[in-house]
Amino acid sequence: MPARILTVHYEEVVGDLEGQVKRLLAHCGLPFEEQCLRFYESGRRVNTASAEQVREPIYGNAVGYWKHYESKLDALRQILAI
Repeated sequence: MPARILTVHYEEVVGDLEGQVKRLLAHCGLPFEEQCLRFYESGRRVNTASAEQVREPIYGNAVGYWKHYESKLDALRQILAI
């Protein structure tokens, strides 16, 4: 179902938030609104485990963080043939 599923990469969102938000909304058939870029300013109630993260802008310090564990993933990569 490639036409119905949109793949979103965190690194691309961090690098181009507006472009990726517009892409996501277009995929869903929704119009772009500036407030989408300032989601963290919303006063709405959030009932998820990520409630604190929702109140913060997207940040890039986690980009590439997985590389700290790359050597530990070799066995898994071989199993998955990645």
